[in-house]
Amino acid sequence: VMAHENDPALGGCQFSRFFEVTPQELIAGGLYKDLAKSCFPGRHRKVSLVLLAKSLGATPARADLRVSGSIADAGDLISGGIGEGSTSLA
Repeated sequence: VMAHENDPALGGCQFSRFFEVTPQELIAGGLYKDLAKSCFPGRHRKVSLVLLAKSLGATPARADLRVSGSIADAGDLISGGIGEGSTSLA
């Protein structure tokens, strides 16, 4: 799965840039055969991140969990408990 950041404020670029910097033999070998999942800014951000998460195998969360729409918030959740001695999200 490839994720493509579109938001310039987060280091994003036009997708066509990848074809300018990727060696032709990798392109010809099918590197971009499957489309990258685009991560758009603004009002499309939450949907972009949900679609990316689904392509990585995410499943719907339990009813008691809420999605904030921010990768940073997800990182805080992970660094704040899961993986640091905690065995549960609850």
